[in-house]
Amino acid sequence: MAPSNPPLEKLPLSRGQIILRIFGGALLTVCALMVVLGTTLYAERLRGPQFVLYWTWCLLLTCGAIIIALWDMLLVRRVSRRSRRELFHQEFMNRDFRDKPRQRDDS
Repeated sequence: MAPSNPPLEKLPLSRGQIILRIFGGALLTVCALMVVLGTTLYAERLRGPQFVLYWTWCLLLTCGAIIIALWDMLLVRRVSRRSRRELFHQEFMNRDFRDKPRQRDDS
């Protein structure tokens, strides 16, 4: 049997990240609904400029969802980098570690 690893703690989400994820999920839902409706129910009704306008809006909403996802990714990287830096300082920049003389293993 493989040893069980303790579950990793997840970093808490900020209010901004929660709002971004809700808004991005809503945009993706609207895009998916537009694709389904555009290919089934509205397929016969969309002609000429209506067709172009409808699918342009769908494309713009999809691009908005992608931009929100990239923004959220940058926020997650920033929080991860900050927590990694804090952990490094907490573990290696304390007085005991800094003042401890280096011991060489000359075997």
